[in-house]
Amino acid sequence: MGKGARLKRIRRRQAPGLEKRFSELMTKNFQKELRNSEIWDQMVSEFGEEEAERLLQDCKAEVKPGDQF
Repeated sequence: MGKGARLKRIRRRQAPGLEKRFSELMTKNFQKELRNSEIWDQMVSEFGEEEAERLLQDCKAEVKPGDQF
């Protein structure tokens, strides 16, 4: 068995909770920072409040197993 197969097997056994929780926290932090920036005002003026909010909800951070942060 090669190194890659061993690592994949180890990752499959790990609980996905840490990556998921870290992704959620990064997403919330990013969205909060975006709301407090100049870009948010530009988005609201260009797309309107509802559309800007929908676009903001689409911005999500994704952490995958093996990512280094």
